[in-house]
Amino acid sequence: MVRYATIGSSWIADAFIEGAKQSTPGLVLSAVYSRTEQRGREFAAKYGVEKIYTSLEELAADDTIDAVYIASPNVAHYPQAKLMLAAGKHVICEKTCVVTLAQLDDLLDTAAEQGVVFMEAIKIMHMPELKKLEEALPRLGRIHLCKFDFSRYSSKYPKYLAGETPNIFRRDLCAGGLMDMGVYSVYPAVYLFGEPLKVDAHAVFLRTGADGAGAALLGYDDNAVSLGWSKMSEHYQWNTIQGDKGIIVIDTIEHMDHVDFIDIKGNREHLFSRDLSRKPMSFEANAFYRWITDPVGTAEEAARVTETTRGVIRTIERIRAAAGIRFDV
Repeated sequence: MVRYATIGSSWIADAFIEGAKQSTPGLVLSAVYSRTEQRGREFAAKYGVEKIYTSLEELAADDTIDAVYIASPNVAHYPQAKLMLAAGKHVICEKTCVVTLAQLDDLLDTAAEQGVVFMEAIKIMHMPELKKLEEALPRLGRIHLCKFDFSRYSSKYPKYLAGETPNIFRRDLCAGGLMDMGVYSVYPAVYLFGEPLKVDAHAVFLRTGADGAGAALLGYDDNAVSLGWSKMSEHYQWNTIQGDKGIIVIDTIEHMDHVDFIDIKGNREHLFSRDLSRKPMSFEANAFYRWITDPVGTAEEAARVTETTRGVIRTIERIRAAAGIRFDV
């Protein structure tokens, strides 16, 4: 049994908890951290959890807690993860897990020193659909063009338009479209094709200084990958991977609900659909548990995912530099 605590009480924490309950009975929610005791008690009550913390230091010192799931604002990820890892706790941290590659490498070094796991909570890397997509790529022949876009009209955007400043649109919290939405497109690009040789990007900025939308072009020797992201609109078009023998179309890069292959003559074949009975975050919760409980058996998987995370963070830094997206870290 791995006993874990949550830091953060938004809907994403609910989604992780429910995913863990579905896939991983051995991952047991045992404590909740919140900045206020009232909010902590309200959140904990939903899951029958009695242990509530309003002090991160006290949570870190609790030897009965083995692991921590972090779902706080981006700017808090690094210091909170560092504190928990240094205390000998395994950590799974919501995307985007850090702002810089230097922060990530420090967390990975700390995890290695303490003999614990650090993982970014990114659904796409642990869903079986990604492996199916990778296995289908040879059918395309020579791949030369990809288009990935994850845009979603934020439920917080009307508040922004009304003059408020929701956390997701705050530059001081290292938030914005790229860090919240764009990361979903960067991951498959880096996982499938590696880090790009060239990066160009442009962002659309909000009055807060955070980016609300943007686009990037990743250049490879024989492949170009265009990325799009937005928190101010929806994207209803297919994502595509194009080769000289056909094209793969993906209806959403976040979950890969439906994926088809179309050959150069226009013949369409359905490749796979996502199992809607499985909660998307159940897979990352299960992977986290397996990395903790079976480090030898999962070593190869963990190494590839971790190296992909390093490539993603480095690529996002390059996109930010090209687009002028700046954080004070």
